Amino acid sequence: MSKVISLAAISAGLMMSLSGCLSGGGGGTGGVGGSANYEAAFDAASSRAPTTDMPTSLNADYQGQFKVGVNGGTAEIFGPDADPQMAEIIGDLDISVAWAEGQTSNPFSGTASNIVATEAGTSNTTAINGELNVDGGLPASISRVSMPATVVAGQNIPALDTGAFVFHMSGRVDAEGREGDATLQFGGNFFGPGGNAMVGAVSGGINDVDNPSQQIFDAGIGGTFYATQ
Repeated sequence: MSKVISLAAISAGLMMSLSGCLSGGGGGTGGVGGSANYEAAFDAASSRAPTTDMPTSLNADYQGQFKVGVNGGTAEIFGPDADPQMAEIIGDLDISVAWAEGQTSNPFSGTASNIVATEAGTSNTTAINGELNVDGGLPASISRVSMPATVVAGQNIPALDTGAFVFHMSGRVDAEGREGDATLQFGGNFFGPGGNAMVGAVSGGINDVDNPSQQIFDAGIGGTFYATQ
């Protein structure tokens, strides 16, 4: 379940539009330009390199985006003529962190919004309604790992303090009148000086609102995300 963040499942509903109801252009983040912009911003965040001076406390706001696709599934939200594999979904992230080392409570809050699905290779877009929120009922944590200075083969290796994280987002979204409950996991590492960026993977899925099944998810989705101070 890890390919491209979350509302991807929503891509399904969209897909119905992509197969007939979509109008060219469409604006929003998810067009061809939006995808290119996402890749450039993701590369810029990840090029900061993993954090080596992770602080013992962090209070900051991060903004970024996620980009996901549908890995597989038969959710109603796909629509009867949809090909979810042809959609890429991009949305905005607004995440706040209030954390101190040793903390056991959820340090994250925030939303995923302005979600747009785009038919691959085109500028045909459809907006996905609704937003996801950090889910306080699901696991979330930040871990700081300290590696003391050492000497390897005569070379001095300085002390390193790195940081990793995980949090979940959930919410109800809809497209073309079809509704689904999405749950996504965001996990990765802090990048840049003082942990001024978060970069990682998104995985999860979506369940039809009107057609519950025994599966964990009716459709699995996944992708990547970045967020910077």
